[in-house]
Amino acid sequence: MSRNNKRDYYSVLGVEKNANENDIKLAYRRLARKLHPDLNKTDPKAKEKFIELQEAYEVLSDANKRSNYDRYGFSGVDVDMSSFFRGGIPGIDELLKSIFGGGMFSNDFGFGSIFGSRGRARSAPRREVGQDIEDYVEITFEEAMFGAKKDVVIQRYTPCDECEGTGAEDPSSVKTCPQCEGSGRVRKMTQSGFGTIIREAECYTCNGTGKIIKKKCSVCNGRKVVAETKTIHINTPPGVENGVHLKVQGAGHIPSSRAIPGDLYLGIRIEDNEQFFRRGNDLFTPINIDIVTAILGGEIKVPTLDYKNEKITEKELKIPSGTQHGTEFRIKNRGASYLRGKGRGDQYIVVTVEIPKKVTEEQRKLLEKFKG
Repeated sequence: MSRNNKRDYYSVLGVEKNANENDIKLAYRRLARKLHPDLNKTDPKAKEKFIELQEAYEVLSDANKRSNYDRYGFSGVDVDMSSFFRGGIPGIDELLKSIFGGGMFSNDFGFGSIFGSRGRARSAPRREVGQDIEDYVEITFEEAMFGAKKDVVIQRYTPCDECEGTGAEDPSSVKTCPQCEGSGRVRKMTQSGFGTIIREAECYTCNGTGKIIKKKCSVCNGRKVVAETKTIHINTPPGVENGVHLKVQGAGHIPSSRAIPGDLYLGIRIEDNEQFFRRGNDLFTPINIDIVTAILGGEIKVPTLDYKNEKITEKELKIPSGTQHGTEFRIKNRGASYLRGKGRGDQYIVVTVEIPKKVTEEQRKLLEKFKG
């Protein structure tokens, strides 16, 4: 991919520029499992997408490369992915294990080992992991500020009840795959400038299952899973921002009865509110006042957040005489709640002084006299 056609590395990983090391690892793990060519065999651009992801991670996971990229862009880093993928793209678990030292089950990702400890994970048999689901939920501005309980309907795959997840109408028709001898993995040898490289990949004959089904289940047609519509109950925290992803552990696809369910990642979309504009945890409210109030002063009512009753209410605000166009008045602790830590931001009332387009003759004389 030419430098002119490259996407921003942060956009590729779907993280903000202030993302920490763990955020980057989490994003890479999730996208690697979603975009790996072994899981997208019908997509002709799967390899290109995965190499793009890998290149972004190579840069952003390295402190020096990331610093140069932040300062100089693509011209500040020189990443050659050809040597990394010489001999073919490794299998997903092999790749994650080689990078993080613990594969997709490593504590490096912040989830904790699914086997209880790292020592046990190395000796325990490998368990299948379901794919994650990405979806979104729309909430109102009030729900974003005060928090809310929401129901989200998703589609996921679960083991077929008819065949108990075997994919076979007759269990005796399930045979061990002759290609991989039941392991689900095959070894490939390739030659490179460093000699012979041996890589493991998913068996193409049995698609990594280690089994061949002669007589398929009439319900799932041998796929072992069926589509399920499920309602997920979630709680959106007060102060959640637009674009944040909430993780619902175990709500993803379940490929078999013994598999570890994938997770659900819900992107938050917040409806616009004309009375409030958010910058970080501060809220800005534009208010129009007439020229007389700006000159002489007075009291006006402004919309604000009532956290006690969890609703938008009105508050009286004193406008001092001589208030200028663009003046900001701060109302403390009436902004959005902090997701991490206690407290809230502030609300700023931004004044727009309205100038009348037409005046009467009497008003003109008074203004002329005032101008004096």
